[in-house]
Amino acid sequence: MTNDLHGPTKNGAPVGRRGAVRTAIWLGSIAAVLWVGLWAFPREYPRVGFPESLYYTIRLFVLEYDLPWFPRSWPLVAIVFAAPLIAVSAVWTAVNRLFNLSPALLTRWRSNHVVVCGVGRAGKIIVATLKKKGVEVVGVDLGPPELFEDWKAEHGVPMVYGSFFSRELLRRAGAARARSILFTSGDDLANLEGAVGAYDWLNPRSTRPRLIWTHVANEKLRHTASGAVRSTGPLRVRFFDTYWIAATRMVERHFNREARHGVTHVTLLGFGKFGHDLLEVLVRDLGPAERIVFRVIDCLDRSEAVAALAAELDVSDRVEFNQANINDLDLVDERDSAFFLCTDDDLGNLAAALMLAGAGSTSFIYVRMGKWPISALADHVGKNQGVTFVNIRDLVIEGVCELPGIFEPPTEAQLEQGHD
Repeated sequence: MTNDLHGPTKNGAPVGRRGAVRTAIWLGSIAAVLWVGLWAFPREYPRVGFPESLYYTIRLFVLEYDLPWFPRSWPLVAIVFAAPLIAVSAVWTAVNRLFNLSPALLTRWRSNHVVVCGVGRAGKIIVATLKKKGVEVVGVDLGPPELFEDWKAEHGVPMVYGSFFSRELLRRAGAARARSILFTSGDDLANLEGAVGAYDWLNPRSTRPRLIWTHVANEKLRHTASGAVRSTGPLRVRFFDTYWIAATRMVERHFNREARHGVTHVTLLGFGKFGHDLLEVLVRDLGPAERIVFRVIDCLDRSEAVAALAAELDVSDRVEFNQANINDLDLVDERDSAFFLCTDDDLGNLAAALMLAGAGSTSFIYVRMGKWPISALADHVGKNQGVTFVNIRDLVIEGVCELPGIFEPPTEAQLEQGHD
């Protein structure tokens, strides 16, 4: 963990203090070996003077000695074995220290890169996207480091471990010279706190236009923060949500006004975060003459959440909720309907899509797929039975690539825009 006042800690003790204690023990041990050697060598070997004693003692640290016989006195025997152990310990620790410091050495003086704070699911998608586009990235995460070893090696991303609330940690990541900073942890409040803290620290020092992008999944918090966080000058704070990006792009690409012409009913299976955002995007995209009726289905009781969103969007008379399983639905004679299968279960979405397609009950079936590419199945079922498989990961990547200020400095107009 990280203590913002005293730096990194481990088991409650500051790492810097533990390192100082270890160094003191090494220096004391070396001094003790030297003292014993200078005292004991002349007594064991009468013709050995002070310079020779010092020489022979130093050589013990590298496992070398060419004395006439192996020492017989216990002090010399002790340092013959202790000196190499001290040397090996010091070298091993120095090598580990070098590897631990190497990210800092690589990042502290880096410039025009992107710092991603919180390398979880969304953060890893964003980091991988930026790396593929040739953008240098530095990751910041609480760790533990071993969880990121394979991923870090695969993507070639230097990591700095600790709390992104710490200014020292952001300094080590090169945030002061970064092109942009993204806060992408799974905690909305932590992202907001981190972004505001980074803005307060960096804004007085900023001379070129930059954006701090903050991932906030909760829509109310996102809208509230957009009005409450007043950023001015060349550095601005902006907000985004990966599911909102995916839902918006899904509607724009696959179910825009032209594509949904003639559709009178829309059914959403699954009302998690993505289903919630998708319903809102669909309603907000309706034209004045469109009177589509929406039905939300979920195996859990989401009636209050659905009613609250419908009231907020002023469509309570056209939104209904059913707690049911897809297998229990009557799908007869629904040719003017569209189905969005947007649960978090890829296999469940696929099974439901195949059942709907087999029943021939609707002309529009859109299936959210979160993980695995199924191009052959998608082509076959899509061409023959009207099923559209949508990889929301790809939609998120496309949306992130269009966030201003990441691939090039933001324009004045982009600085003045609100959250995405």
